[in-house]
Amino acid sequence: MSGAARRIAAWIDELLFPEKTGCLCCGRALDEEEGGLCAACTQALEALEARQEENERRGMGEIAPGLAYVHAAYPYEGQARALILRLKFESIRAAAVPLARAMCMLPTGEEDVLVPVPTTRRRLRRRGFNQAALLAGEIARELGMPVENALERVDERAAQSTLSAGGRRRNLVGCMRTSADVSGRRILLVDDVYTTGSTAQEAARALLEAGARSVGMLSAARASAPDEEARRLPFWP
Repeated sequence: MSGAARRIAAWIDELLFPEKTGCLCCGRALDEEEGGLCAACTQALEALEARQEENERRGMGEIAPGLAYVHAAYPYEGQARALILRLKFESIRAAAVPLARAMCMLPTGEEDVLVPVPTTRRRLRRRGFNQAALLAGEIARELGMPVENALERVDERAAQSTLSAGGRRRNLVGCMRTSADVSGRRILLVDDVYTTGSTAQEAARALLEAGARSVGMLSAARASAPDEEARRLPFWP
């Protein structure tokens, strides 16, 4: 059998009899009844979700000006953090699914449309997708809401992870604008991680100045500080 024929045969074999996939968090081979996450990581995520619910009941963390509310599915730790890093830096798009499902369980208002927080053009070129848009798309399928890319970044600035809280706010002033009609609409912003709220504040400013009626926000996780490890990963802007 020629090399080309062997490659075709291997491709057909993989298509018809795929090997077990690994857990999206830890990489462990999954049993047939496990879908995307192993039992241990699923249990760990449930514990993180319960802890974040308690954090929100206790009112931990500030809400950025312009936002009616901010709700996060998880603290930015453990398996939740692993899923987000796999999504953002390993381009494992399937990691968006369990994150979005958890976000769908968060309380919201009576918003009209989902709007993902935009990424920079440089990140979009390198990554090939906007992780916030993937999350918004999954949430839209679960909740039956429309998605509109109503925001765009208008310039390229320093990476937010390298800056202090004050530097983050100054770095983002004026960096977003609306690219769709949002007049009178109730917006539900979607992002992967909420840290200082600087990005969300600038997104809300742009939307409200364009006539949005209100802006709420869902994030997959809430962090207390910039992620030092993520800065060292390949392709970090």
